[in-house]
Amino acid sequence: MIRIISLDMDGTLVNSRFVDKVWMEGMPRLYAESTGLDLPAAREYVIGEYMKIGSDHLEWYDLKFWIDKFGLSIGKEELLELYEDEIEVYPEVEEVLELLSENYELVVTSNAAREFIDIELDGLQGYFREVFSATSDFREVKKSPLLYGAICAHLDARPFEVLHIGDHYSYDYESALDAGLDALFLDRRGERQGPEVIGDLREAVELIGGCA
Repeated sequence: MIRIISLDMDGTLVNSRFVDKVWMEGMPRLYAESTGLDLPAAREYVIGEYMKIGSDHLEWYDLKFWIDKFGLSIGKEELLELYEDEIEVYPEVEEVLELLSENYELVVTSNAAREFIDIELDGLQGYFREVFSATSDFREVKKSPLLYGAICAHLDARPFEVLHIGDHYSYDYESALDAGLDALFLDRRGERQGPEVIGDLREAVELIGGCA
């Protein structure tokens, strides 16, 4: 019997515009200003440095690491605040959280660093019992079955009591299933079909009703 619902953040609760702006516009623009490079050249250099590290390393997700690496005179909170107007919660989210919170405990399980989660969930945090960052809290770069197991242990829940919903087929769906959780794959692009594939979170409410 499901009693806890875990939700991914970027691509699930909020779209990725804010994150993309910080990394792909904010960091290159600040580097251009500090070095005198034109923006295209700065962007090419910055992205090239990202790629050298790669997403399998914790530094990839560490805003302060990159600010220091590029010698920028800005704090990570200040950088995030420059783009906070770009944060956009998907239109059905508040209604769905309101409905789900009536019968289930809700948590967020995100790969994003804690500083991104805190600003993106501003106004929504009251719905959630806890918020977990794979990179900040567990020093894990991906949401693995071991990570889901650790979260279940922290919540004092057996895996089959937890349902995870997210938009990455491997890390949100397959890894959660491998850990013994139930899972729904959120495919907002409509590229997959199946009984555990949903197009938005309203469809999750309908399916979860059958899990209660």
